[in-house]
Amino acid sequence: MKRVLIISYYWPPAGGISIIRPVKLAKYLRNTGWEPVICTAKDPHYPFEDDKAVLDVPKDVEIIKVPIVEPYEIYKKLTGQKQKSALADVIQNTPKRSFFHKLSVWIRGNFFIPDARCLWINPVVKELSAYLKKHPVDAIITTGPPHSVNRIGYLLKKKLNLPWLADFQDPWTQVDYYQHFKISSRAHKRHRKMEKQVFDHADLITIVSDSWKTDLQSIGAKNVEVVPLGFDPEDFNVNTKLDEQFTLTHLGLLGQDRNPSTLIKVIKSICDENEDFASKFKLQLVGKVNEGLQKEIADLNLSEQVIYKGQVSRDEALRIMQSSQLLLLLLNKAANVSGRIPGKVFEYLGAHRPILSLGPKGTDIETMLRESSAGAHVEYESETLLRSYILATFDKYKTVGLDKMERSLEMYSHGVIASKFTHLLEQINK
Repeated sequence: MKRVLIISYYWPPAGGISIIRPVKLAKYLRNTGWEPVICTAKDPHYPFEDDKAVLDVPKDVEIIKVPIVEPYEIYKKLTGQKQKSALADVIQNTPKRSFFHKLSVWIRGNFFIPDARCLWINPVVKELSAYLKKHPVDAIITTGPPHSVNRIGYLLKKKLNLPWLADFQDPWTQVDYYQHFKISSRAHKRHRKMEKQVFDHADLITIVSDSWKTDLQSIGAKNVEVVPLGFDPEDFNVNTKLDEQFTLTHLGLLGQDRNPSTLIKVIKSICDENEDFASKFKLQLVGKVNEGLQKEIADLNLSEQVIYKGQVSRDEALRIMQSSQLLLLLLNKAANVSGRIPGKVFEYLGAHRPILSLGPKGTDIETMLRESSAGAHVEYESETLLRSYILATFDKYKTVGLDKMERSLEMYSHGVIASKFTHLLEQINK
């Protein structure tokens, strides 16, 4: 059996969507003739944790943990953030930004390049260089963000010339939150230089959507393949019962760049006009919700129809997905949103519940939902379309019920995704 070294900062007990790619690769690559070896951080800073994620990891898989020094403890004290705040909270969702907050964000963007995990790069390269001389592998996969991981791949490629696949779950300089760091022209040149080194030296680059593939190619990336994120059918309980109420559920961090103000107003309008709807409808928000949206909901006297679930374990999140009548997906209001396919949308698909997606026209999400018949995509400010969709869906819920989406979505299962990676590994291992 061939061996592949997978380098990922995110690994159990980390919670959230970022660990899904490396964990599911570790789970399923063995079925395709490749033995995974994992390199990850020892004692890292994770904004939230979920111990159950480790259950997916094969018990005898080899894991190399390299100590990491992270600046987040000092960084969060200066910005007034809680110890377990996520990065998006620090850079986007703080309503009142102090001088220290602005200074810290600027320092992060201009001195910690490519990201705050840059202090981990040299220790990992040193540790793995020694390891690989004694325990050779047939290929390396690096999966980021953080893109310090892809930087590690570049340095190992230069040193050892092993076949290397650089996996981009998000872009680097083209990602939507890059602009929030107030990066100087000098720092931007360093980011672009490092990014280009990855583009020029990786044997293959993978990205999660067609539009983002085009974006990467526009700034010099070559040999780019699209490998989407996915879902694991084994994660879902087929006996989960649907909510009795008409639940519309959003899961995940809800930042200021995704506030569905028009949707909230439409819901309020329908509640005022339709007592039956008001008595049966619930908007469930699972995860952290920015203060601006909470205020909008309170100002409209809609709090009775809204349930704030807070942060939950992944198991509970999957249960909530499956029990919800309707799932809500909110795309970032950002320049490169056309290629953004959030990891949770694949788990929405795995839950087989209808999806209402909000975002601009012409996105890859819109194409995916149309081709899979998994839901509807509506522009954020399309009040008339939102109103008609919600009323039609509510009417169907009352009369015949909202059907489980039965169309086969096997193409997005992690077993199939692992097979795609295997094909690419064989391609660069010739």
